[in-house]
Amino acid sequence: MKEVGILTHSFVDAYNGNMDNIYGGGLERYLYELCGMITELGYSPQVHQLSYCGDFEKDIGPVQVYGYDCQQSSPVQVFNQMTKAAKGPLIYSSFIWEPIEYKPGSLGICHGINWDYHASSAAHKAEVGRNIQHALQHLKKIVSVDSHFLTFCRASCTFADPNQVVLLPNAVDTAWFTPGARWRGLEKGDDRIRILFPRRISLERGIIPMMLIAGRLLEEDHSICIEFAGEVIDHNLITKVFRQWMESSPHRERILHRSYTFDEMKEAYQQADIAVIPTIFSEGTSYSCLEAMSCGLPVVAGNIGGLNDLILDGYNGLLVSPTEEDLYRAVHTLVKHSELRHYLGANARAVSRAFDIGIWREKWKETLRSYLEQEG
Repeated sequence: MKEVGILTHSFVDAYNGNMDNIYGGGLERYLYELCGMITELGYSPQVHQLSYCGDFEKDIGPVQVYGYDCQQSSPVQVFNQMTKAAKGPLIYSSFIWEPIEYKPGSLGICHGINWDYHASSAAHKAEVGRNIQHALQHLKKIVSVDSHFLTFCRASCTFADPNQVVLLPNAVDTAWFTPGARWRGLEKGDDRIRILFPRRISLERGIIPMMLIAGRLLEEDHSICIEFAGEVIDHNLITKVFRQWMESSPHRERILHRSYTFDEMKEAYQQADIAVIPTIFSEGTSYSCLEAMSCGLPVVAGNIGGLNDLILDGYNGLLVSPTEEDLYRAVHTLVKHSELRHYLGANARAVSRAFDIGIWREKWKETLRSYLEQEG
């Protein structure tokens, strides 16, 4: 069976040494779905990824995974190493913003801009623009998961074919992520307001402002409980800060933290009343946002990246600047107004159907067929 190589910075959990498990993030879920489609088309997917636990080889179902130690080399050097080692047509699934030595004519994916932190230097942003131009000159096509990257390319780069960058937003399985008993008013005897942070515990995902508003909300309203549903990287500074905050909080009995598998994640949404996506930079069309919407939750989201493609402020959620004060006011409003929660949640469920995974799969299969047949 002919191989297809996927080059990425993360797939199995080579952060914490759990190579038997796929890391619980949006990128990893995306690649899992992509590998399934590649298999359906009669090819063998091989994932080449960075590793913080030494070199390794691992089979995850039909997917062969190769880890390349990056502790002594830069990620760009390791990506170039992976390019030489990978077989068959290649798909570059991250690091599009770095000066990679691409195999010409390959396919790229941009999972969201990660250089959009407002305080980053102008020099850094200009360098990224040059690297994106380099990618456009060497890659046959780049699939963008949000309009943010497409607009960046059109505004900052030059390319002859307007279809070289394809907009294909992330998707959600609306038949799996469905409203639960709380949404339908069938869960009786529970007057608590459950607020969900369905993100990795990381700086860019807004964990700092989330902890700040959580402390205020828990202090002023004892009917509130807050769940942090996301992966951590052990020994990371942010992880240490988060765990210390939880342990020292006077309201720790109303703070939960759990890492869910892909299949379990809908439980977290179905038990919640409000979802908070307080991203401060580096966001595509967030899986967490789409899944929360599909489960009928009102979403408070930062106005960052692809979240602007998903949330219509005041219709299916509240879209705010991801500062402590703005996030607090939005969540506080939803806590106090149940009718607004229900209105936004019902509209969120309706909007999510436009992002159903069946639509995404058909469009991706068309792109893959075209690319793989030409390569063949």
